[in-house]
Amino acid sequence: MALPSGRRKILPLADVPSSRREQAGPAVTRLAAAAGVALLHLGAYLLVTRVNAARPESQLWELALPVDAVIPHLAGTWPLYWIVYPFVPLGGWLAISRMARPAYRRALAAYVAIIFVGACVQLLVPARAPWPVDAAPMQRAYHESGLVLPYANLPSMHVAFATLTAALLTSALPGRVARSAAVAAAICITAGTLTLKEHFVLDAVTGCLLGLAAWRWWLRGAARRAPSA
Repeated sequence: MALPSGRRKILPLADVPSSRREQAGPAVTRLAAAAGVALLHLGAYLLVTRVNAARPESQLWELALPVDAVIPHLAGTWPLYWIVYPFVPLGGWLAISRMARPAYRRALAAYVAIIFVGACVQLLVPARAPWPVDAAPMQRAYHESGLVLPYANLPSMHVAFATLTAALLTSALPGRVARSAAVAAAICITAGTLTLKEHFVLDAVTGCLLGLAAWRWWLRGAARRAPSA
């Protein structure tokens, strides 16, 4: 996953309130909006997986590429896959909480957009994930939870969310170390989806491209509103 390097203009932060009461209002509103996006993603996932699970095998696409056979199943890499669960909500919140209101609203719209685009593609290109038989205990528990089904493949929303969140953090955070850590987290998450055989390479690539496309869309709008240096 390649993100532009070098120095970049940090987008303007939200207006600094004059009191704690004024500060609490926008924070609560943004938190509620972020929670709404998370619920929207859960609803889209449930819809897609249940619809695709009801399809006959003959309607499912084969997404495996020759490179998928080269990537080994490494059961011990399940922590990499799970990084996404703290990284996206906490990293996403850290990014949007630092943005001015127009940029924040556009960031939420970017998350909503990848949810809808991802769900539509997953319904148009139904496929079954390459879940391994010899999964690690944590991975097996995840698969047997009843909530998760292997029918939301292309694009990998795991990778799409991680990519968009990392990209937003590179634009919102000062310091090369912090930005590099965000990109490293997204790379680890992407690698985990492949080494755990949760996704095919094609799923991961399209997820990365979806996240980057949403970020570039957000960046164009946010840059138009940023004051000139």
